[in-house]
Amino acid sequence: MNGPFRPVIIPDPNIQSPGPDTVGQFLEETGFADLYRLAGDEGLPYFVRLNGEGVAELYLVFENIEAFSEATSDAVSIEFKTYQQKLLAIIWTLTDPQNPLGFPLSFDISKEEDRFMALTLIEQAGTPIHYLAYMDQRILHIFSETITFSQEEKTRATGYVRRLYEQDSTDQAPAEEEVKEGELLSIPASVLSDEILLQSGTVYRFRHPRSMGQEEREEAEALLMNTLQQSLLVVRRHARSEVRESACTVWAGQEPEHVSLYITPELHSLFEDIHTADGEANPFTRFLRGIPSFEESKPDTPLKRGAYPILRYDAGQLYHLELEETFQERLLRLAEEAGWQDVSANPYR
Repeated sequence: MNGPFRPVIIPDPNIQSPGPDTVGQFLEETGFADLYRLAGDEGLPYFVRLNGEGVAELYLVFENIEAFSEATSDAVSIEFKTYQQKLLAIIWTLTDPQNPLGFPLSFDISKEEDRFMALTLIEQAGTPIHYLAYMDQRILHIFSETITFSQEEKTRATGYVRRLYEQDSTDQAPAEEEVKEGELLSIPASVLSDEILLQSGTVYRFRHPRSMGQEEREEAEALLMNTLQQSLLVVRRHARSEVRESACTVWAGQEPEHVSLYITPELHSLFEDIHTADGEANPFTRFLRGIPSFEESKPDTPLKRGAYPILRYDAGQLYHLELEETFQERLLRLAEEAGWQDVSANPYR
């Protein structure tokens, strides 16, 4: 490995950035010559560049405004991964898991320029994203926004760069655990604290599929679980770091006429500043309500209803919760100690 971990690169003070005064305007070709070269001559649909003040900026280039509208929804997020000794910064512009759209930027950490750009992108206070349209040999500045990373995300991504840097120095094979998309790990449900198990949240109730045929029932169950995974994927890729770094537990329960999913704790406050309509803000509500068998959602406590925790989301990692007989005894005890179930009616018995 040549050069220090944190190389020094002096920005070109002549490099201009689109700003509030250029939104909706065609960029002047002389002042933005580098953008015309990257977006026009080289035809790059997305790229990163250092502006005159040393800020790493991201650019997405579309054919026209309509293409921009079709390719973006809600707020954009960035996810860092490693793959084949390179750092990937994936710009997610569609949070709909049915049709996710990501633009992967690749940084070769063995190269000083790439390493500098990656570290600048990760560690700077905010990262501007500029949306452009290249039409008739001219660049239209559509829109700009700034995204931020939590300290945990910065530490994690910087750690990826450090590991790739050190692996290249020692010729070690690249680590694989960061390559996989949303790898599901299994842990015993017993690791959940009493505080977590006693949390209240929201229940989503669906008509019981028992009246269906075997094939229809399997399809209904698959739809429910796939939709749940879609909701968790939106949380994992959310534009706001406090959402991505949050934690929640998914519970499953059955009643005579319903199948129920519980999300604890109550998450509405986490999303209330994003949209005015709750159905758009909370991804669980947004997706689960769209299932044909959905009947209602309301505040509830899964431990009161005999439900079992099946999944745990914690700061981007999804865990499958393994249930054991001793854990069922623990749920029984917690429910009785909380006064939620009498001895005879306790469903955990």
